[in-house]
Amino acid sequence: MAFDGDYSNRKGFDSAFLRPGKQDGQVFLPQLSPALAKKASPLIANPKDNVLSYRHFSVVMHKARRFAIYSAANVDFSGRFQLTRPKDVWRFDPRIAPEAQVGEAFYENNQFDRGHLTRREDQEYGATQSNALDAAADTCHWSNCTPQHARFNEGRELWQGIERHILENAVAKDNFKAQVITGPVFEPKDPALPGFAETPYPLRYWKVVAAINASGKLFATAYVLDQRQTIAEFGLRGAPELPFTPYKTFQTTIAAIEKLSQLTFTGTKGASRMSLSAFDPLTQLRERPRLGQRSTRGPAGQEPTVPLTRLDQIVLAA
Repeated sequence: MAFDGDYSNRKGFDSAFLRPGKQDGQVFLPQLSPALAKKASPLIANPKDNVLSYRHFSVVMHKARRFAIYSAANVDFSGRFQLTRPKDVWRFDPRIAPEAQVGEAFYENNQFDRGHLTRREDQEYGATQSNALDAAADTCHWSNCTPQHARFNEGRELWQGIERHILENAVAKDNFKAQVITGPVFEPKDPALPGFAETPYPLRYWKVVAAINASGKLFATAYVLDQRQTIAEFGLRGAPELPFTPYKTFQTTIAAIEKLSQLTFTGTKGASRMSLSAFDPLTQLRERPRLGQRSTRGPAGQEPTVPLTRLDQIVLAA
């Protein structure tokens, strides 16, 4: 089907998605720190705005790094269509400068996959199958793409199973909705590909997942995925023949993600807007990790982490 190039009908991330029409249980787009806001890529038509709205999700781009600062999505697992996946057709977003986006040339002749931040499969929902196809096509904008090592991106069982595990084990069975905010960790020492010295690629990614639990309360959990070991072991050129060594995945606190990303995450309890940390079970376990949990407090001042090798190790309640 033809791609709809009229972006005026994209509503973007809905903060009230988990509880439509209610103040309680809302999750908002992340707030950029003042320093980070200066680095965000402005919209051509409205330089005071930096949010790219798509169907069901929104993106803010980093002007210099040319990748997304974050991609924030509404996901309805109960309303997804089982669509046959067509070949991905990647597009530049005409609403921001083309030089603020990384395109096809970056992914040629190396071991990088075109990694969706907001997954195509997660957007395959809507009132009709046609709506679902349109939403899925929106995820194939370069603004929603980041370089992920082929072995890193293909190891889906843990990283890409987190949302499903949460929805199956913590929420009311008739409310399979989540809000998923994902982004790269931009660090000064990130490496660059030959010929792309001005575009260092990220080595770590973070994810924040919010949902309404079975008790009807908002909760949010946070994760970090690290591809540094994978890249160091397998490199970016040629076809590696060594067996796959899993990349590292951790559950951590919302506060830790805020430090890594220079973003602030907020939600509502009743009519009050507050830090999303207030809804984070790992934060509540900071001083009293449960028996059997591999929670690591670390040195003073560092946030606790839970190394994950299986989905059932995720902490969903204090």
